[in-house]
Amino acid sequence: MMRQFLVLIGLVLLTISAAKAGPNDDAVAARASWEQVYNAGDADKFAALYTKDAMLFGSTAQLFTGTDGARTYFSKLPAGIKVKMGDQQAIAAGPDVVLSSGFADFTLPNGTVLPFRLTLAFVKVDGKWRVAQHHGSPLPK
Repeated sequence: MMRQFLVLIGLVLLTISAAKAGPNDDAVAARASWEQVYNAGDADKFAALYTKDAMLFGSTAQLFTGTDGARTYFSKLPAGIKVKMGDQQAIAAGPDVVLSSGFADFTLPNGTVLPFRLTLAFVKVDGKWRVAQHHGSPLPK
């Protein structure tokens, strides 16, 4: 009986914690996952972060679409670039949509740091946050 009570209390506390998680928390977690996958250098894992109909404007002039477009974009980048997410802001546009804008530093293999503005629109698909829209641009001087 006591064990069932403790399990029930634990579930209530988890529910309260989940309810308190706001759009910024969701965006921080989704951007951290994006950063980790980007730095791993795996185009297939990168593409899996995007929706099947995603739109991606990265560091090139071309608009890439869908998971195949995300894979193509990532495959065309020079190897060894790393990213570090910076400050960000996020808002919920709905229960399963989070809009996130902020900063990211991309470091080239030679050590050159390229500061960028990065906007990502996340949607929840099958319980996981996926990128539906991505726009990156160099930080103006």
